[in-house]
Amino acid sequence: LGGFAVFVPNVRGSTGYGLSYTRWVDHDFGGKDRQDHVHAMTQVLPQDKRVDAKRAGVVGRSYGGYMTLTQAARHPELWKAAVDMFGPYDLITFSQRIPESWKPYFELVIGHPERDREFLLERSPRTYMQQIRCPLLVIQGKNDPRIIERESRDVVEQLQAAGKRADYLVFEDEGHDVLKYANRVTCYTTIAGFFKTYL
Repeated sequence: LGGFAVFVPNVRGSTGYGLSYTRWVDHDFGGKDRQDHVHAMTQVLPQDKRVDAKRAGVVGRSYGGYMTLTQAARHPELWKAAVDMFGPYDLITFSQRIPESWKPYFELVIGHPERDREFLLERSPRTYMQQIRCPLLVIQGKNDPRIIERESRDVVEQLQAAGKRADYLVFEDEGHDVLKYANRVTCYTTIAGFFKTYL
């Protein structure tokens, strides 16, 4: 039997359980939400005999891209491949580069780039990038106002400079998502091929 088993945990901070559940990650990005993923991979999935938890990949977009990078960098033993779709990897530069009108919201949710600098460094995937062992595919929209293209290119260049496998797919006519039909086909075909190769 071929194909992929897909597991989508509703970790703390997920939508669907009300505002209070979503806000559990306010000022805790990469904390308990990260631990929820680790718990799922080490305690829950190994009990399901239909899946091989030792051949797992991780994929996420936006905040999920941040969590993908966090998982791959801080828990490299869990993943055989990772796909980051426009996720922030440096919470300090992310909070500095976003539009001015967004900064008050992200200061409440993530933290202030100067006052909370040490915390943001500790929670940024960038701090742990050298620990990544699995191949990484980074997908980015050229016109993204939230995660600017430079941010994703930094991820790829840092890993490639360290001799690690990092592929980069940029859509010139997309923003903070992949919306155009032809681009979606390219995007998800590339992801499926990437996982087929490395899982």
